[in-house]
Amino acid sequence: MGFHDFENSGPSREVYVDFGLVTTVKEGSTVIMKNNSYHILFFRYNRLSYKIEIAMASYEPFGFLTAEDLLKKAEELGMDLPFQESIDVLFEEIRVGSRTAPNRFAVQPMEGFDAEFNGAPGELALRRYARYARGGNGLIWFEATSVIEEGRSNPRQMKLDANTLDGFKRLVEKTRNAAHQEFGSKQDIVCILQLTHSGRYSRPDGRLSPKAACINPILDRSPGDVHVFSDDELNIFQDVFLDAARMAYKAGFDGVDIKACHGYLLHDLLSAHTREGSRYGGSFKNRIRFLTELCEKIREEIPDLMCALRLNAYDGLAFPYGFGVPEDGSKEIDLSEPKELIRQMISLGCGLFNITVGIPQYNPHFSRPFDRPLKGASNPPEHPLEGVGRLINITGEIQAEFSETPIVGTGYSWLRQYFPHVGAAVISRGKAGLVGLGRSSIAYPDAPKDLMDSGSLDQDKVCITCSRCTDLMRAGSVSGCSVRDREIYSRAYKLAFPKKGKPLVM
Repeated sequence: MGFHDFENSGPSREVYVDFGLVTTVKEGSTVIMKNNSYHILFFRYNRLSYKIEIAMASYEPFGFLTAEDLLKKAEELGMDLPFQESIDVLFEEIRVGSRTAPNRFAVQPMEGFDAEFNGAPGELALRRYARYARGGNGLIWFEATSVIEEGRSNPRQMKLDANTLDGFKRLVEKTRNAAHQEFGSKQDIVCILQLTHSGRYSRPDGRLSPKAACINPILDRSPGDVHVFSDDELNIFQDVFLDAARMAYKAGFDGVDIKACHGYLLHDLLSAHTREGSRYGGSFKNRIRFLTELCEKIREEIPDLMCALRLNAYDGLAFPYGFGVPEDGSKEIDLSEPKELIRQMISLGCGLFNITVGIPQYNPHFSRPFDRPLKGASNPPEHPLEGVGRLINITGEIQAEFSETPIVGTGYSWLRQYFPHVGAAVISRGKAGLVGLGRSSIAYPDAPKDLMDSGSLDQDKVCITCSRCTDLMRAGSVSGCSVRDREIYSRAYKLAFPKKGKPLVM
């Protein structure tokens, strides 16, 4: 973190850090200030000199034996963590577009990378989604599914086209049947399919083949290797996404998510400030054009298919390379553009949003607060609970402004057995419509059912945010929970990460 002292001749001095002017400190004063969610700054200034001390909340793994311990830590961090004893609100129905979800539990999209090589869902995918459905989840947001071969992030990422349509029909049918078999015909779950092009993270044959809307020097290690799409190519991709949406409707999905998060292609467009002379870059209108035009086409051509959007509301990258940040070059949170995008998407018929932040390959602790980092990575520069709070607060600000449109929140997995109490309080306060769980759903797919049956979670089944599922994804393996679903995935982990040597690419 950089500090800059701008000399003043008077008895006060402006103090700057890397995220901009923090305060003006008067002679003889001591200022204690919390800024940017996780920096606590102490200023002491005397006429000829001043001292700045910075105390960042240090990383700590989860170690809360009681809810009181959790809330005490939140208070120490200066956080207002929503929490309530009653979790009844989690079992209330919620209107989602033209559908009604039976409860407030949503499975977040997490790839298993276990599709057939042509992109059709494999047996492990059928098993995974049936477990989510039998587990009582009211809304299932199916994992990122490529709309085109070149846009796959893994040779075994799902891909939807005419050749795989029957496989997706089977997936939806088996998922819905699993819910009905466990809970009866009234358990009518909402099924959303995430459509994507992996952009700069494309690996259709296992080797990186980066493609992007524009060069991003923060994210692109070798800019010369990145293919920047032309307007003509992006025009064609609109039709490709639209065709995939048509097939998703035929497969039986209730809606499609045109994925705009975590650095993938449609999210890349939102920060394409440096894409000059393009109908898809520069101005805000142009940067959101792909999403708004595609949403409008989906609503016009497939009116019974819900249009949804998983959106990065904040990237944590400075302008001009990030979305949800001001133009002053700081990394402060500025939700003005994300809110305006949501407002326009709602006017075009988009009826469901899923809010996230950060770029997993750059600042993974933003989107997935964890106890253990990825192999080879370091611990985050903040307490994981602060990452949880950031996600809750950003989603809450957006949900408050668009109170009639359901928004799925995220970041709850790190809370382990306390997530139901935090999620219930978030919903009660109007800070989200549904509680979204990604890693937790992989580890503990029947968490909602256990809550229905006993009112509490089994601590031996909760996600421990050890990052092993993501380790498996990064190694090119099939992905799942090697801790809680050992019969299937512990062997995959051992193969991907032998005790000696480098990980094997599978």
